Amino acid sequence: MVTIKHTRESIAELEKELNHYKTAHDKLTAGLKEAVAESIKYKRERDELIEDLSNYRRVLKVFARLIKGKLAINASDRYIQYQHMLDDIGINTDELEAD
Repeated sequence: MVTIKHTRESIAELEKELNHYKTAHDKLTAGLKEAVAESIKYKRERDELIEDLSNYRRVLKVFARLIKGKLAINASDRYIQYQHMLDDIGINTDELEAD
């Protein structure tokens, strides 16, 4: 059987190394907690932006329906211009009946 004898100096050195690892662990844990908190914050912001975009898109669809109705009555250049603008951003007035 192997017997390990430690001197006061070797024990002090091992304790110093242990404290070094504990400090490193604490720093990494704190950094991870900060990263998780920041990630949660960004996820909330992302979700709010997605909701805002959804609301804007819904308003644009209502506007597109209005323009489509106006074009059915009076095909003036002003309404045609609005329709082209809506088409450019992906609000197709021809597909509004599906929504």
